[in-house]
Amino acid sequence: PPKDVPGAAMVESPMAYSGEQLRPWQRSFVAMFVEHRHTFRKARLLIADEVGLGKTLSLATSALVSVLLGDGPTLILTPPTLSKQWQTEIWDKLGIKTALWSSQKKVWLNLDDEPLTAKTTDGIRKCPFQIGIVSTGLVTHQCKDGKFVKEAEQLLFQEYGMVILDEAHKARTGGGFGEAANKPNNLLLFMQKIIQSIRHRHGHQR
Repeated sequence: PPKDVPGAAMVESPMAYSGEQLRPWQRSFVAMFVEHRHTFRKARLLIADEVGLGKTLSLATSALVSVLLGDGPTLILTPPTLSKQWQTEIWDKLGIKTALWSSQKKVWLNLDDEPLTAKTTDGIRKCPFQIGIVSTGLVTHQCKDGKFVKEAEQLLFQEYGMVILDEAHKARTGGGFGEAANKPNNLLLFMQKIIQSIRHRHGHQR
């Protein structure tokens, strides 16, 4: 695969104009994504770096590369407290517009919290940009008896080039003993189901 893809994706970014660039380990992660994509036709990667090493930017740049290479839209699943942070950093560092799903308003929002779409029953399926950000709270709360409903169910019917799961360690089994030990929680169950709609998937674990 071309070795300069990560760098090429950053040429027109705000980072480049300010004289910044990806740090070596960030470039290595994006290059690894490109290599796995080329060699295996898919990428399944997990970042477990310490806080402050730029995991968000590594994953966001991989998403940008994936979109530029024509893999399809990217879905970013994050804890609700981090959703706006993702949207802001992707714009500030990469200059890429993303849409943030509002579970309350049932519309996609831009960085200024202005609606990008009209309120409809299937609005979550109509993300206006190639990168959409959805709270993991939506996934965990919209599961009944092992079946997803409402917007969470609609997400499962979409096709994605990449899905990024922030705080991936929260997708886990019950643990302990007995029948519940290996039972997945709602987030892990969702990831097990959505895997069929993904070309690439990445996890971000603190």
